[in-house]
Amino acid sequence: MSEPVREVTPPREEPGRPRVVTAAIVLWAVLGVLLVLTGLLFAVATAVGITDPTTGAGSLVLTAIVLVVVGIATLLATRALRAGSRPARAALTAIGVVLAVAGLVQLTFLGVGGLYFVAFAAGGLLLHLPAARSFFTER
Repeated sequence: MSEPVREVTPPREEPGRPRVVTAAIVLWAVLGVLLVLTGLLFAVATAVGITDPTTGAGSLVLTAIVLVVVGIATLLATRALRAGSRPARAALTAIGVVLAVAGLVQLTFLGVGGLYFVAFAAGGLLLHLPAARSFFTER
């Protein structure tokens, strides 16, 4: 005798939130953590004295502060994004555009940073796909 056929139910996503928004939330959370960690890495390197002789310590401290502040802002906006906040979407789009351009410039002139360009561009783009757009306009 054969066993009865069972249906497999797909995992449920949160009611009303499209998967593309969930993917954006995860991506932005990871990017926010990476920004904070990069800023802390700059701060530790400056404190220990591991710096390029042509780069002033003040510029590294300023870079560390900016990265940590932007990272924390990204994490706070990501948290608000879960509830469908339109200002959080606008803030993350702005952060994504600025950092994608910075990653593109870095890639162009230094040959590194391509992953940052792609990640921030994807984070901004995910928030403006049709499914995501309808999620944010319904609120």
